Amino acid sequence: MRYTLYISLFITIFCAVLTQSCSTTKYVPEGEYLLANATVKSDKKVMSTLEMENYIKQKPNFKTFAIFKLPLFLYNLSGVDTTKWVNRTLRNAGDPPVLYDSTMLGQTVIDLKRMMTNKGYLDTQVTPIVQLKGKKAKVTYDIKGGEPYRINDYNIEVNDSVIKKRIIPILSQQSRLGRRGRGALSMNIDSVLYRNTLVRKNTRFDLDMLDEERSRIASILRRTGYYAFNKEYIGFEADTLIGNHKVDLDLTIYPFATRTPDGKVVETPHRQYVIKDVVLLVDYNPLADGSVNEYESTSEYQAGNYKIKYGPRGEYIKPSTILDNCYIMPGALFNENMTSLTYNALSQLKILKNVNISYTEILENDSTKLHCVITCVPDKKQGISAEVEGTNSGGYFGVGAGIGYLHRNAFKGSELFNVRLRGAYEAITPSFTSFSENYFEIGGETSLTFPNFLFPFVNRDFKRRIHASTQLNASYTFQRRPGFFTRTVLGSGVKYIWQDRRQSLNRHTFDLVNISYIHLPKNSLDSVFLSRLSSAARQYSFKDHFILGTGYTFARTNVASPNRRNQSIYSLRASIETAGNLLALAAKIADAKPDSLGSKQVFGTNFAQYVRATVDYSRTYQIDDKNAVAWHIGGGLAYPYGNNQQIPIQKRFFAGGANSVRGWSIRELGPGSYYFKSAGEDDKDNFYYHSGDIRLDASIEYRSKLFWIIEMGAFIDAGNIWTVKNYEDQPDGAFKVNKFYKEIAFAWGLGLRLDFDFVLIRLDCGWKAYDPSGDPNTTRWPIKEPWRIKKNTAWHIAVGYPF
Repeated sequence: MRYTLYISLFITIFCAVLTQSCSTTKYVPEGEYLLANATVKSDKKVMSTLEMENYIKQKPNFKTFAIFKLPLFLYNLSGVDTTKWVNRTLRNAGDPPVLYDSTMLGQTVIDLKRMMTNKGYLDTQVTPIVQLKGKKAKVTYDIKGGEPYRINDYNIEVNDSVIKKRIIPILSQQSRLGRRGRGALSMNIDSVLYRNTLVRKNTRFDLDMLDEERSRIASILRRTGYYAFNKEYIGFEADTLIGNHKVDLDLTIYPFATRTPDGKVVETPHRQYVIKDVVLLVDYNPLADGSVNEYESTSEYQAGNYKIKYGPRGEYIKPSTILDNCYIMPGALFNENMTSLTYNALSQLKILKNVNISYTEILENDSTKLHCVITCVPDKKQGISAEVEGTNSGGYFGVGAGIGYLHRNAFKGSELFNVRLRGAYEAITPSFTSFSENYFEIGGETSLTFPNFLFPFVNRDFKRRIHASTQLNASYTFQRRPGFFTRTVLGSGVKYIWQDRRQSLNRHTFDLVNISYIHLPKNSLDSVFLSRLSSAARQYSFKDHFILGTGYTFARTNVASPNRRNQSIYSLRASIETAGNLLALAAKIADAKPDSLGSKQVFGTNFAQYVRATVDYSRTYQIDDKNAVAWHIGGGLAYPYGNNQQIPIQKRFFAGGANSVRGWSIRELGPGSYYFKSAGEDDKDNFYYHSGDIRLDASIEYRSKLFWIIEMGAFIDAGNIWTVKNYEDQPDGAFKVNKFYKEIAFAWGLGLRLDFDFVLIRLDCGWKAYDPSGDPNTTRWPIKEPWRIKKNTAWHIAVGYPF
């Protein structure tokens, strides 16, 4: 109580001094006003208030955490004498006061009214309300939308003299890959355009929606041969005079317009274009080669109407690799989807960069054709990378380093060969140089990725449709944990990675086989550590064992989506894996006998058998250019069966740390209300017992940019782990429906981030708010004791955001 009084008194005095010495209007001249606030108030919810405020021409000084004008505060801390370094630094770090400008009211009113009109509120009235008090001004833009106009009737009628009345819609999977499909039936163009229309009866007369409708129809036509067509040839005629706030809408497609040499405009029907041939310049240098017509090839490869021209590098990439990733087909109607598909496929070949696709119109015998030219700039074949990073785990500091070698064209098919060596060293003793007493890890990994789907008895058409890459990988790791164990982990696997053609935001990874062998040399377990392990823990986590599994991961994010605009950023990741089933079958066939714990062995070695699933979802809302709110929710479940009574340690879940509940260090929290019961002065906590089979966690974080590269964050975390069964030496750790919600830990904290564009360094300090452990030496509500910093806080250094 005494400490709380002292802290409160100190904060009160400190705030009073700052308020007295640094008024927000300190540098506001006489007769001027500080723009304290500018908001939009509307009686119609056509978009969020934050989106509406983007139309305000003059905005007040930025608020950190949307509460405190820190940049203005820093500016006002400066003195008048700008020859002093400290004053210049404060002014450069801060923002000068925004002075109210009445001339900007009118333009904001016009923009807001135009925005409401575009949303169907044609009778909108916008009134700026200005309040002047002291040396501050507050502006509110009051919007009265009135009754919106709605669509009464929508008519599409395409004139046969403008566009053919019959078209072959691109509907089938086969046609999406560049083939029209045998027996494909033509349809009336009006019917095709009506299908999936965005304009429906009684919907609001929204001009933004009408523009999207124009883009949709233009896309349909550009997928059926109309290369020269764009949405500017589409118009709407709206009749708003029918009364009762109704609108009759007619869609019109204008004819193709060309200008003759004498300046006259000639209107003709739109024409469909057929691909005549495709030429690929795969060694193109725009600076040295100039125009594509001036490109000098050293060799050429031709297959039908495809021609590949090589340059100074020779035939550095196989023709089959290029053609397998080209979906533009000579003899087929122009289809903009095939252009995008070809661009994406060629861009994914690691040996190529700066892919460009262009078309030249050709008139042959009164038919229009396209000459397609694809240029590709080769990337460097090889590369070396190196990195160094600092670590902070449970208050222990360390350093990690890695070096990698990359070959982007291992077998002339854009195969990606990667080798990486890494090492880490973490001090768990006061002496950083005491090598034998601190954590040490060294290892390497290699992978070979083929840009196609490698599987026997699969034809070429299927490979082109799925367009998956195949990765072979292998790894080796040596880990030494003094006081715990020394072990080696050898791993290998085969996986397929692909993205949906129509839903490019989706990414799939299928681990066909993933095998690990964990080996613990003789006498590699610390005797004290070993004595504290249960028999099940020794059997399933700290003896030699195999993990042979298969799994699938689905990921979706709109971070790079071109259609995201002002939408929030989201990310979804879900995975499932199972292990041990094939080895269990082999053990059954071999009639292997179980040991005392009921586990069978293959080649004299235990094997794990389990199923494991995880799901994580996060979303980030950008409030303005300097403020954002992000939240995350996730969970996981691992269940042992068959040959296992427990999940191996490397497949169990942990709580706490930089990306979990940040009030606890990694592997300190849970499971459930479990806590370590010391048996003596030399007895220490065991990280193994802070692991579980079930994970639930959630976080919300407010991110606010300050100045330069400095950003702050405020967060609240919640979560814990549990076991699926009542395990020995993990009392109160099992998941129980009637009490798990009481065992969800809470933490809050602040973070400082350094955003270097290419990397973000994060320093977070988390305070425990609610501690679910049953430890009698701790309080359930550490939030009541914020001054106990050493006991109730955890510091984390990490790279990147937690979610």
